[in-house]
Amino acid sequence: MAKNTTKIKQELLFHEFQKIDKFGLFQGNYQTPEYVRTNLKEALRSYQEEALRYMHYAQSHKEADVRFKHLLFNMATGSGKTMVMASAILYLFKEYGYQNFLFFVHTDAIIQKTKENLLNVSSPKYLFTPSLEINGERIVIEAVDNFPRQPNKNTIYLKLSTIHKIHDELNSYKENSITYEDLAEIPLVLLGDEAHHFNAQTRSSSKTSKEHEELTWERTIQNIVKLNDKNRLLEFTATINLENKEIYQKYKDKVVYQYDLKHFMTDGFSKKVMLLEANQHDDDKMLDAVLLSQYRKMIAIKHGILGFKPIILFKSNKIAISKAKQEQFIQIISDLTPEKVKNHLINKQKQITANSSIWNKATAHYFAQDLLTLVENIQEDFNELNILNVNKTDILEEHPVLLNTLEQPDNPIRLIFAVAKVNEGWDVLNLYDIVRISESASSTKAGTDSEAQLIGRGARYYPFVLNDEKSFTRRFDLSINDLSILEQLHYHTINDPSYIKTLHTSLENADIVADTDGNGKVEHANLKADFKASHFYKEGDLFFNEVKEITEQERSWISYSLEKQYEVSYNTASEIGLENLTTNESTVVHTQTLQLDRRYWFKALQKISFFEFSNLKTYFPKLKGIQQFISDPQYLGGLTINVNLPNTVTLDALDPQEKLQLLEKALGRIAENMRRNYRKFKGTHRFVSKPIKDVITDYSVHIDPSMTVNQRITAEQTIGKKWYVYDQAILNQLEHRMIKLLEQFMQKLRGKYDDIYVIRNDEKTTRFKLTEFNGVRGFMPDFIMLMKDKSKDDVQYQVFLEPKGDDRLTEDAWKENMLAEINDSNLIVIKGDENVRLIGIKFFADSQRQSFIQDFSEKLYDGKQFEDQSLLI
Repeated sequence: MAKNTTKIKQELLFHEFQKIDKFGLFQGNYQTPEYVRTNLKEALRSYQEEALRYMHYAQSHKEADVRFKHLLFNMATGSGKTMVMASAILYLFKEYGYQNFLFFVHTDAIIQKTKENLLNVSSPKYLFTPSLEINGERIVIEAVDNFPRQPNKNTIYLKLSTIHKIHDELNSYKENSITYEDLAEIPLVLLGDEAHHFNAQTRSSSKTSKEHEELTWERTIQNIVKLNDKNRLLEFTATINLENKEIYQKYKDKVVYQYDLKHFMTDGFSKKVMLLEANQHDDDKMLDAVLLSQYRKMIAIKHGILGFKPIILFKSNKIAISKAKQEQFIQIISDLTPEKVKNHLINKQKQITANSSIWNKATAHYFAQDLLTLVENIQEDFNELNILNVNKTDILEEHPVLLNTLEQPDNPIRLIFAVAKVNEGWDVLNLYDIVRISESASSTKAGTDSEAQLIGRGARYYPFVLNDEKSFTRRFDLSINDLSILEQLHYHTINDPSYIKTLHTSLENADIVADTDGNGKVEHANLKADFKASHFYKEGDLFFNEVKEITEQERSWISYSLEKQYEVSYNTASEIGLENLTTNESTVVHTQTLQLDRRYWFKALQKISFFEFSNLKTYFPKLKGIQQFISDPQYLGGLTINVNLPNTVTLDALDPQEKLQLLEKALGRIAENMRRNYRKFKGTHRFVSKPIKDVITDYSVHIDPSMTVNQRITAEQTIGKKWYVYDQAILNQLEHRMIKLLEQFMQKLRGKYDDIYVIRNDEKTTRFKLTEFNGVRGFMPDFIMLMKDKSKDDVQYQVFLEPKGDDRLTEDAWKENMLAEINDSNLIVIKGDENVRLIGIKFFADSQRQSFIQDFSEKLYDGKQFEDQSLLI
C-alpha cells in the first residue's frame, strides 16, 4: 500500500508544478500582489503564498480554460484554507474580472463560520481589512441569493449555500430560485469547502442509471462548471483519499497544492501535541486537566498575556455517561479543598518518572502558591455556568455562537463535555486539554483513527500576544521556558501497550507529530567556572546599538527600511507554457531595468490612494510635492526597478499598460513597507553597553528528537575548549560546523590575542540584539566572540558571527550588510570605551564557507592563512 501511495503522490499536478518551481521560475514570474497583502487582516504565511502562486501559474497558462478550470487545494486542518480562498477571490476579481462567487459546503454550520470569515466585518474572525481597496478604488463584498444580471462596478457577489440546497434549487425549478439558465449567463467561480464530501458518485461502484447519476451532488457541481468556458471550480479539503483509484483518477491533474498536517506541524504552525498516558480514575483525570488548564492560565497572567482562556474537552462515548460525568465533575469542584489539591499533587510527584514531564513544572509552581486562593479561583472559573454539554451529532449546530467564539474574553466557557468528535468547521484555537473519560482502551484502528482526527483538529495554534508581538508559530519548542505549555495540546489517554501502539499508528497515518510527555531531553548549558572568574565576565561589557524614536523630521526612505532597488516579474501565459517549463534548460529568465518617463510615475501614483500627497506628507513631512517625490533621489528618484522576463520577451516589446502594471507592483511593496514601519524606533550608529554578567547566563534547551536533520539540535561537551564559555555546545548542525572551524583557528589566534571567548547568544535567554542602522528591524547575532589584542594594550574586540542556512541568504542579506557596516570606524561611535573594536564577519554558510574564512582572516589575522585552506574547506 505504501508503495502505491508514493507512486500516486508523485503523479499529481502539484508535483509536476513543484518540479518547475524548483528552478525558481514560478517565483521569478510571480509574487503575491500587494492588493492581496494589503486587503487581508493578517499576513499570509509562506505556504499560503506558495499555494496562491501555484494557482496563479495555472490560471495564467494559455490552456487555463481547458486544463485548469477545476483545481483542488489539499491543505491540513488549521492551515488557513479559508485565507487562501479569500486571497483567491481578490486575485480572480482583480486579474480576470470575476465578480460572482458561489461558496458551497455540506453543512449549515460551516456556512455560518464562513459568513464570519468573509462577510461579517465586525467579527473577530473576519479575514479582510475593514475597508477593501484596489488601485485606489473601494471594493464591496455583497452577500446574495441570486447573482445580478447587471453587476455593479467594484462589487464582488458571494452566495453561500449548502450543496444540497443548491442541488434542490437547480433541479426542482422552484420560484425565485437560481436556475441553470441564470448561471449560464455569467462567468462564475465555485468555491467548494470540505470537498471530500462531494465525491459519492466517484467513489460509488454501483451507478445504476443515468437519471440517478444526474441527480447526485457531484453531477450538479460538474453541470454548473460546464455552463461556461470561463467558469472555475476551486475545491478545498484536508482529507482526500488518493489511495482510492477512482478519486485519484479524478484529481491527479487537479491537485494544484498540497500541504499536509505533518509538514504543517513540523513547521511550527500548530500546537505541539503531547500524550499524557496514565491509568487513573475519571475523578483524577478530570482534576489533572483542571490543574494543567489553570496552570496555563496562571503562566499567561504571569507573563502579561491578556485574555488567555484555555479550554478543556471531556470526551465520552455515550450521552448518558457524558451527562453523569458532568454532574460528577460539578461535585468534585464544589468539594475541592486545599488539602485535596495538595494530596493530588503529592501523588502526581510519586508517579513522575521523567525529569522533563510537564507535571514537574506544574507541581513545583502550585507548591509555591497559596492553595486556598487557587481553589477559590478554580471554583469560580469552573462553576456550572462555565460548562457546556454538547451531545448532538453536530455540536456546532447546537451551540454555534458559544462554540465559535471560545477565544473571546467575554465568552465564559472553560469546559466542554461532548460525545461527538470535534466537527469540521469548528476552528477553536484555545483548546488545550482533551480527556477521554469512561472509555476503555479500544485498540481497534477505527477507534484510534477517530481519536487522531480529534487531536488534529484540536492542535490549531492560538496566536497569543507576548511583549507586544503576535506569533502564528510556536516560539518555545527548543527551550524549557514555562511559556511552552501555552503551545502544547495535551491528550490525556490510557496507558495500555496495545492501545498506545495502535494510537501511534493512527497518528502516523494522519501525519500527526505527537510526543509522549517526558520524551525528549532537556540539555543545560552552564557557564564555565574559569570564564565566570575572568576579567571579561566580571568587568567586561557587551556593546549594542542604541535606538531612538523616529521623529517627524527624521522620517526618510531609510527609516522605513525601504530599498533603492526592487525586483518584479513579468507574467505571461503565452510566452511560457507548462510544457516548456518542465526542465531548467528549456526556459531562461533574463533581467532588464525598467526605464519610464514621468507620465508613468504620475499615472501609477494616481491609481494607488496611499500615494496621495496629503498621505505622503504624514510619512515624509519635508516633502514639498509629488514632483519632488518622483524626481528627488531621496525618494523615487533614486529607485531602480529590475524586471525578470522570459527569454522571448523584452521590455521594449511590452505595451504601456503592462509597463504601468510592473511599476505599480514595485510601488505597492513600497507602500506596504511604509505602513508597516511607521512610528517605530530606528537603530543608530551609537553603541552603548551592558555588563556581560547581566546578559550572559546559563540556559537550557529542550531537544526534540523529531526535528529534521538540518535543524536537529545536539549537545556536545566542550572539554578542552577553554575559549567556549559554556560547558556544552547545544547547537544545530550548521552551528556545530562553524564552531569546529573556529577550533581550527584557535592555535593561530592565540598568538595574536589573549582571553579568547566565544558566547552563544541564546535568543530565549539573553535578548541581546542589534537594530538595523537607520531602520527598524531587529537582529540577534548567534555568536559573539571576545578577545584582547596582545600587541595593543587594553584593546578589546567584540566580533559578531552569524551562521546562516543557504535558503536564508537572500532574505537576510540586510543583516550581512549591517555586519559589514559595523566595521566602519568612521560611522560607529562607541560610548564609554575607546579601546573597544567592533567587528562584523560575513555569514557562515555552507555555500560561502571560503568567503567566511577569507573575511575572518582579513579582519582578525592580517589576511594570513590559518592553515592549509584545503583542510578547512
